[in-house]
Amino acid sequence: MSSVMPRCRNALIALSAATLVAACGGGSSEPTGRVSVGLTDTPSPDVTEVVVHVTGVAFKPQGAAPEIVLDFEPRSIDLLQYQNGKVASLLEEVPIRAGRYEWLRLLMDAEPVVGDSYVTTSSGECELLIPSGAESGLKMNRPIDIPEGVSVALTIDFDVMQSIRMPPGQATNCEVGYKLRPTLRLVVNTEVGAIEGVVESGTGTVDGNCAAPAVYIFEGDVTPDDKNEPAHGAEPLVIRRVEVPDGDTRGYYLQQFLPAGNYTVALTCRADDDTPEGDEDLEFIRPDGFDGGVVTVQTNMVTTANFTVPAPPT
Repeated sequence: MSSVMPRCRNALIALSAATLVAACGGGSSEPTGRVSVGLTDTPSPDVTEVVVHVTGVAFKPQGAAPEIVLDFEPRSIDLLQYQNGKVASLLEEVPIRAGRYEWLRLLMDAEPVVGDSYVTTSSGECELLIPSGAESGLKMNRPIDIPEGVSVALTIDFDVMQSIRMPPGQATNCEVGYKLRPTLRLVVNTEVGAIEGVVESGTGTVDGNCAAPAVYIFEGDVTPDDKNEPAHGAEPLVIRRVEVPDGDTRGYYLQQFLPAGNYTVALTCRADDDTPEGDEDLEFIRPDGFDGGVVTVQTNMVTTANFTVPAPPT
């Protein structure tokens, strides 16, 4: 039992606990700050619901044992309801010991057959399997500093498009279920900006000339590549689908919660062909007016990067 946060439980002892009752922090003479945690999602066009059952949140203080934030009410969250900047609140202004933390971990229920976490597609409701979700959780390794007397807001960006997989050969068999191979990013809200843009076609409509448009965002100045497991070449940090509203000739995208820095941004019209198991030779289009496709994100700013899809050959 940890002594540094009297109302927290040692996560190494109780990571599989189903009842998390009591508040983290409070009653301690040690300096404290406050933390808020939200959850958002990058959209996927192939499913209508992705529901995860979150049972707890744990932090790992530097040099100490992990601790679960107690008084957390388990809840089911449809990730697809929290896109384009909408955030599901997990923790709000929770007292926490000031200092550095090594990681944050989400604990989840995903018992087979129970249906506590699931995916809904045109084929029906499918089981979502989260290996070791309750025991080890979904861990995001990055330093988190909580200054004394300061409130820190964090956001977990949960990329559904890259995270859920149907076993090979089982594309329509919901009895087998989807497997979660989570792609998660943890960011501090005061340290991020965004990239947005419009996708136009040289002739006709975007969806008519670009079958499956998606914007791939890579850290740094790199050569764009497809998504691969195991990775080789540059791996996208985020894959953002381009949305084409009904009756519109143009498409739109917005990627928020990007830490300040340089990113290579590229558009492909073949996102549906990109499978983690394969090595697809995708064609990428660079944004208009950006040399090499490198876009700079600044804190609390939105950078615009538009694309023009070339007219199809005649």
